Amino acid sequence: MALKPDPPIQASTAKALNVSQQVDRWRKFIKTDVACIYLSDTNAKSKVQHLSRDQNRRDLTPSTTVPHPKGVMVWMGISANGVTKPWFVQPGARINSEYYIQKILKPFRKDDYCRLYPNGDAVLHQDSAPSYAPRVTQIFLMDQQVQFLRPQQRIPNSPEAAPCDYFLWGHLKNKLNKRRVSTLRGLQKVIRYEVKKLPREMILRALKS
Repeated sequence: MALKPDPPIQASTAKALNVSQQVDRWRKFIKTDVACIYLSDTNAKSKVQHLSRDQNRRDLTPSTTVPHPKGVMVWMGISANGVTKPWFVQPGARINSEYYIQKILKPFRKDDYCRLYPNGDAVLHQDSAPSYAPRVTQIFLMDQQVQFLRPQQRIPNSPEAAPCDYFLWGHLKNKLNKRRVSTLRGLQKVIRYEVKKLPREMILRALKS
């Protein structure tokens, strides 16, 4: 027998869908993702280099391969009102629903969500990581009055749905490839600096394209 949808989750879903059906729906979404960024992405060592629309191939520098690179795992979100802070995952941490709630969602709700959307009218569009789907994660978001899309509502492999993959990480790694960094703490510092410099106009172009 099919299970009936939970009323609070159903109500939250309905609100999120209502926002998603608006003409300028992209302006209300905070789209998040997690990525690994390595020391080998700095000092012109990156093997994979990202070419933006206004660059020429001759602007790229020769790359080298670094075995077993050291790096950091970072969670971020992007929206029409700006980007979130980069939230760094503790080394060796297992990102289950408890860690995700305590170390990422709580500080995100306290800082980024209120700063980017003071009226609380945004919809959180997370990627497909397993820790985002459990009921405990959804209940936390509802208790915090954060609208969100459920896993079955997401559009996979779409540039519109994944601006972090198709824009943010590539842009950030391009900037880091020009910086000289030798420690993980220094890498985190440079990431924070480059995120703060991200032009609002560039963000809007990426979200609208």
